[in-house]
Amino acid sequence: MDAPPVDEVIALIHLDEDAIAAGRRRQAAVGKNEETDALPLLLEGVPVPERERYCRTDTDHCRYNPKQRFYDKRKMLFEQLWGMASTARSESDAQPTASVDLGAGFAPSILGLEQLVFEDKDPWLQERLSKEQIGAIAPQDLGDIARKGLMPRALEYFAYFQQKLPDAASVCIYPDTLWGPFSLAHLIRGDDLFMDLHDDPPFVHHLMEVGTSLYVECARLLKQALGEAEGRACQGGFYLGSSGVWSNEDTAVLVSRAQAEEFVFPYLRKAYAPFGGAVIHFCGRADHLLDALLDIPEIKGINLGEPEAQQISYEQIMAMVLDKGKTYYGGWPRQEGETTDAYFSRLLAPLAGEKRGLVLTYGLTEAEQREPRRVMDLWYSLN
Repeated sequence: MDAPPVDEVIALIHLDEDAIAAGRRRQAAVGKNEETDALPLLLEGVPVPERERYCRTDTDHCRYNPKQRFYDKRKMLFEQLWGMASTARSESDAQPTASVDLGAGFAPSILGLEQLVFEDKDPWLQERLSKEQIGAIAPQDLGDIARKGLMPRALEYFAYFQQKLPDAASVCIYPDTLWGPFSLAHLIRGDDLFMDLHDDPPFVHHLMEVGTSLYVECARLLKQALGEAEGRACQGGFYLGSSGVWSNEDTAVLVSRAQAEEFVFPYLRKAYAPFGGAVIHFCGRADHLLDALLDIPEIKGINLGEPEAQQISYEQIMAMVLDKGKTYYGGWPRQEGETTDAYFSRLLAPLAGEKRGLVLTYGLTEAEQREPRRVMDLWYSLN
């Protein structure tokens, strides 16, 4: 059996514990809406040339495909290590992390649903529960979830990652592992959910109770396995200083503001409260919901997977974020011909000199990949 050279690759990763601690301190301060010495900048795209020796194949730049990774914790960790190595070499405020990725069907598997696992793309859930099956679920009695669905695999993989990685690295919950309550409802029920919103609101509220309980119980058990405290979490290079969970809530952008206020927002509060709050992620256009979302005390920050899809400007979004004492996590599109200096200056302008409200990710240009420290020095000077 092909044994991935995990230990060899780990030996290539040199972690600067002082730099990691400084980045964590800056991110924690911003997450708490506190001033810090400099706003955090998370660099992406630093190359790791050694990967060519270990990973080149005829089809892509990975050694193991998604199906191989899903069924072998060693192969999953091996592919995660390259991102950690890139982060370690970025000399930025990004945190070196690895995540266990068992697909969008992770939480629904607790209810007996099985997802398909592919060789050429991420796992995906195609099974659905019927209305009658959902109605028979008692939201507050999901049983011993540690023994159900994909949870035993997740706990095994988490333990292996933690055993192998140095203490300065963090093992994180992958975003698709913890879809938000409304997105979980969509996964469990399918597109019939959107008809149910009109035809059977009491059923949707029951389904939302199921999704919320599933979210809380999964998050609680996974965080316990990782030793994550309430109000602390990581996601990719992010360190969340006032949020215990990162939550994907893509489906919520598909409903109206009125529907979100009835069927989404109350359950977000209920799901995130046990963990000291959440950073919430959306793909798609979410600007019609942002002001209401930022009013929710349990939502500490937002991440837009497609900022270019928003119909309001970066400046408008940051004005809302700063006014509510929250944080924007992520990047923003660069304008054509915009220099890095001008780009950074434009994104800092709405802050008017305050060092809060923004944890920025930045993809290095090819030229900048050779000297990431120069980009960090530029950012700090503009701060």
